[in-house]
Amino acid sequence: MHGFSPVDGFVEISNCLAEVIKYVGNESSTGLFFIQHHTQNAVPNVIKLKNNIIDKSHETTLHTEDLEDSVSMVRSMKECGFPIADEMIGDIKKSLAMMTTKHPKGRLIHRSTSYFQTDS
Repeated sequence: MHGFSPVDGFVEISNCLAEVIKYVGNESSTGLFFIQHHTQNAVPNVIKLKNNIIDKSHETTLHTEDLEDSVSMVRSMKECGFPIADEMIGDIKKSLAMMTTKHPKGRLIHRSTSYFQTDS
């Protein structure tokens, strides 16, 4: 044959492609074009991610403050909660007792008379 095998052809093509890639990669205007293209595509996504991070950070701060308030409330209830709750229950019982003595149960519900007559 001609001394040129398919393997030699693939090797030659591979070497030529490698040279083209090196040339394009080292060409400054081509590199700048790809950088500009990448930047135009990437910046909107980066800004969107930044805004999402800001929102999540704000939400996390609010949740942290709520949790800190809850912890301090539980601690204060632990220290003086039972006497206050007992006092509130006592006040409610006094109010109920006072209401039942001033308003007997029979008077709380007023019977309404029917204005419609029914024939039986």
